[in-house]
Amino acid sequence: MLAAMGLAMTALGPAAAPGTAPSTRPGPPGGTPAAVIIFRGEVNDYTAGVLQRHFAAARAAGAKAIILQIDTYGGTLKAGLETAQFLKRQEGLHVVAFVDPKAISAGTMIAIATHEITMSPFSKMGDVGVINVDESGKLQPLPQAERGKVESPAVVDFSETARVRGYDPLLLSAMVQVQVVVHYVQSPDGTARRFVDAAGYKALTAQGWKSVEGVPDPLDSDSTILTLDDVIAQRIGLSTGTYRSADAIAAARNWTIVARFEPGFGDHIIEFLNNPLVRGILLSIFLTALYVALHTPGHGFPEVIAFVTLAALLGVPLLTGYAQWWEILMILGGLALLAVEVFVLPGFGVAGIAGIVLVLLGFILTFAAREPIDAPGWLPSLPSTWAAIRQGLIVVVCGMLASLLLSMWLRRFLPKLPYFSKLILTATVGASADGSGRTSGSPAAPAWPAIGAVGRAVTELKPGGSAEFADGNTTRVVSVVSDSGFVEPGASVVVRELDGPRIAVRKAG
Repeated sequence: MLAAMGLAMTALGPAAAPGTAPSTRPGPPGGTPAAVIIFRGEVNDYTAGVLQRHFAAARAAGAKAIILQIDTYGGTLKAGLETAQFLKRQEGLHVVAFVDPKAISAGTMIAIATHEITMSPFSKMGDVGVINVDESGKLQPLPQAERGKVESPAVVDFSETARVRGYDPLLLSAMVQVQVVVHYVQSPDGTARRFVDAAGYKALTAQGWKSVEGVPDPLDSDSTILTLDDVIAQRIGLSTGTYRSADAIAAARNWTIVARFEPGFGDHIIEFLNNPLVRGILLSIFLTALYVALHTPGHGFPEVIAFVTLAALLGVPLLTGYAQWWEILMILGGLALLAVEVFVLPGFGVAGIAGIVLVLLGFILTFAAREPIDAPGWLPSLPSTWAAIRQGLIVVVCGMLASLLLSMWLRRFLPKLPYFSKLILTATVGASADGSGRTSGSPAAPAWPAIGAVGRAVTELKPGGSAEFADGNTTRVVSVVSDSGFVEPGASVVVRELDGPRIAVRKAG
């Protein structure tokens, strides 16, 4: 009964026009073991790697046919090209793309690389062209020479796919290039159909050829990039059928589904962390934790938060292909310069400024994927790269502002919490040798601990750590920084300087 229901939901659109289907090899016979692989989300290095692992697992499960269910708005050109090449190299497998509900840009590049294309009702595919977006988000014209340079990798790939899979080259080029005009015409007796450009359309219509009924004329104009729905794609022979589900495709061909593969929990985590908004939040948390760790080192908790958020900020872009090794080295080098400025060099000078510039620039560049072409010069050439850099700049600036607000909130409320009140110095903008300094919250209150106060190192000071000082009848633990190098736990220390929340000590004697 379930098989009958699946067959009843298969072909929804009209049959493909005669003579228009691509000359692919025949599909496997009935009873063939098949696997369903779901590709969902952005096309990037990570999802491309997941797809390849799923193909290997499908082969290990004994599948001879694969239904590749695609749902994507696209992604990086590099990952799209590499995935298309991977699909075209598959031997011993019949791969059917199932567009459900969209395969846009790099998604179309992946779909046409399979042996045949199927689509779900109301699905879309196409629009692989390079766009140029201004600061306000509006589309802007791209100069012809620059457009040709940045389109060339996709044009070459689509031309190769047309030859390998038997598609019409003019039809596929219209999905990439704006200036291509495509008409779909048939002979006077209706036995032959062709895709022709403007010149071919004029010549054939003079001989009695006419546009195919039910297909827009022109199919694509010189001011648009070809995008097709499931109905038109089937009418022109690009799609071999419209189906409700991957199971309906298998039922129509009498295939046996032996395995299903889709993104797992870890893959969803990577996708979540790769979201620009999430990366902005992580950046604000990292900057706040870094500030606390550099100014009141030794407690460990801020350092752990900074390390975990930094690992996410660098690891996820590296996995997805957005971060390069030199960008990561730039960020780590900037952090090293900041550490030198805080712990080694007095004041705030060239090392600190250079460190901040390297860190922020490195984070901005991790939003732009590596370009797949050897463009002249060292500046990016793709409009999408510049758009990604602008997005990175916005996220980093917003992250810095959020970090500033978070730091202000922590300064105000964190000292009131029972545990953190012992770890955070709430006073001191300066102090005298007799301890007559003042707090920022209460001008008349004395600073604590006073310059010259003697305490005991609770942890190693290398140079940051914790020390305890007497406060009336009790003792309190605060973060300190040694200005004389390493101090072992238990050693007596004396307060030498108070600079805001920073307490500089030296080993007594």
